[in-house]
Amino acid sequence: MNVRWTIGEVAELFDISTDTLRYYEKSGLLAAHKSSTNGYRYYSYNELVLLMDILFFRNMEVPVADIRQVVTQMDIGEIKNMLYENERVVEARIRVLIELKKLIAQVAAQYKLCEERLGVLSIVSAPTFKYKLLGMQPDDLIGMIRKYKKTDWSWMNNIRYTLLIPGEELVQQPNFLSVETGISLDEEHLCLLDEEEQQELTSLQERDYLYTIVATNYLEQENTVLTKALHYLQENGRQVATALIGRYMASSHKDSLDYYEIWIGLK
Repeated sequence: MNVRWTIGEVAELFDISTDTLRYYEKSGLLAAHKSSTNGYRYYSYNELVLLMDILFFRNMEVPVADIRQVVTQMDIGEIKNMLYENERVVEARIRVLIELKKLIAQVAAQYKLCEERLGVLSIVSAPTFKYKLLGMQPDDLIGMIRKYKKTDWSWMNNIRYTLLIPGEELVQQPNFLSVETGISLDEEHLCLLDEEEQQELTSLQERDYLYTIVATNYLEQENTVLTKALHYLQENGRQVATALIGRYMASSHKDSLDYYEIWIGLK
C-alpha cells in the first residue's frame, strides 16, 4: 500500500493544481513532507484526509483564513457558528444578485424596445413619470453625475437622463442640435430625491401624445424619425401642442447613436 503521494499525484487525484497545494501549504493549512533524498514534496494519508476537509469547506466558499482556524483552533460549536455567519454572507450576496438580475432584465428590455420600436409611431395617453430640467449640454450632464451618482451605477436606470425640445423649434427644425436636458423618475423611484426636490418635478399634462423611439448622434440637421412623426401628424390632422420630452434608453457606440423614447403632446 502506498503510504505517501507526491504533489503531482495529489493534484491529479483531487483535480487541483500543484500551485493550489503550495498555496495551502504557505497559508498554514496543509503541511507537506520533503524527501530527504531528492527534496520532493509528498503527502501522507493524514494530509489527504485533511485536504478533503479543506476542499469541502472551500466548496462552500469559506475563506482560507477561516479554514485555517477550522483545522487548527476551532471546536465543533465554533465551526457551526462560523458556517452560520458564512450563510448570512451568502444570503446577502443572493439579495444583491437578485437585484442585479432585475437590473439586467430591465436594461435588456430597453435595448429590445429600441430594436423593435425605432420609428414606430403610436398615439398614447400621458406617461406617469415626472421630470425636471437642469440646463444645456454638456455641462448639465457633468452636474447630474456629480449630484446623483451613488455607490454603483444602477442609479442611471432609475434617474433617467431626459431632454426637451420646445414644440415650435421641433416643427421648424426636427433635430437634436439644441436641447434642454434634465432628469426624470418613475413614481417608484421618487424616493431617491429629497422632498424639496420632489416638489420641483413636473408631470406631463393629460392629453394625447405621439410616442416613438428615436436614435440620434445630436449632429444631424434633420432626424428622420422626427420628420416622419411630423408628417404623420400632418396627414392625420393633428398638431404639436407641447414640447418633445425624451427619456434616454440605450446607446450604440459603434454607430455613435443614443436612443430615446419620446412623447409629443398633441392638440
